[in-house]
Amino acid sequence: MQELMFLGLFVVALAIGWYLGRREAIKVGFMLKPHGSALDRQYFIGLNYLLNEQPDEAIETFIRALEVNPETVETHIAIGKLFCQRGDVERAIKVHQNLLARPNLSREQADHVQLELARDYLAVGMDHRAERLLEELVEVRSPLREEALVDLVKVYEREHDWRRAIQVGDKLLRERAAFSVTLAHYYCESAQLPLKNNELPQARSLLKQALEIDPQCIRALLLLAELEMDQGQARDGARWLQRLADTDSDFVPQALPLIRRCADNAALNVPLFLDQVIAASAYPPMPVILAKADEMRASASLSEISQFVLGHIQQRPSLRGLLYLIDLHSDHVDARGRDNLLILRSIVEALITGKPAFRCSACGFSAKRLHWQCPTCHGWSTIRPLKGSETA
Repeated sequence: MQELMFLGLFVVALAIGWYLGRREAIKVGFMLKPHGSALDRQYFIGLNYLLNEQPDEAIETFIRALEVNPETVETHIAIGKLFCQRGDVERAIKVHQNLLARPNLSREQADHVQLELARDYLAVGMDHRAERLLEELVEVRSPLREEALVDLVKVYEREHDWRRAIQVGDKLLRERAAFSVTLAHYYCESAQLPLKNNELPQARSLLKQALEIDPQCIRALLLLAELEMDQGQARDGARWLQRLADTDSDFVPQALPLIRRCADNAALNVPLFLDQVIAASAYPPMPVILAKADEMRASASLSEISQFVLGHIQQRPSLRGLLYLIDLHSDHVDARGRDNLLILRSIVEALITGKPAFRCSACGFSAKRLHWQCPTCHGWSTIRPLKGSETA
């Protein structure tokens, strides 16, 4: 039903295009056939197909009836986009190629058609053809340059050609400041190979460039902290971890293994660090709360640790926090109480099992592990940790 409504509106657009084409023909002294001609009949045939729920035949009929002239180019572009959206990309390519071959298009119209043709090629994986068309639009400084840069950088991203993605991304950044988040990840991706090959100065340089472009790039901060720790520079690693905590405390749980390594090297006062993270957030991440509870075991009583964890669970319910309390008390009750706690523990574990720990803020994709790029909407830095009751 929705498709029929859409096609109905589309028919109106086609009719307007036909009318404008007819009017233009009259202006230049070439009168179309009078009312009741074969051209008019094509529209009645198309409407008949539409009413009989034969949209493909209807569109074909309207295309045959619609004259191509400067005032109907946008209508033809819309037809091609409709084919592409319906999955009939081959037909969309033919429509756009036919338009691009017309000698009477304005520069702006030709650029628009070229951009749509490039997108058709991208839709079927013909990246090299799309790349060539998009590069032309970028080089001639078309008004559609920004859109062409967006599509071109996606080509290199899809090919994992991070060097060229960065080159195009630098140009796009001048047009679109928000692209800094994505561009920083391109530098992080470029650093992966040097890290693997132990080319640490190059990797360090790329990661610092990522932070120059996006000072809030959590990925670069984590990678730099790990790099310095691997090099035995625990204090430098601790500085990057402190900056990460100041930037976004929600990602501190991803740094907990590195934080413990810093503690082992006496480069970081972990209790003080965790206290700062907890104090800076209205609802600190539960793994940070539990890490602090573990640190308290050396000096605090069972009651104090329980009250600390329970206070945060009451503010924001958490199954993992409840599981921690069960384990904390299981060795301090009699045999019957322990059996009851074990039953409760199995229930809580069953509730936790399979629950996502991360979610994309753009499309809602959920995952058990952190992805820097969403597998569904392909956004960078859109996936964030879930907190408290959200994970349940």
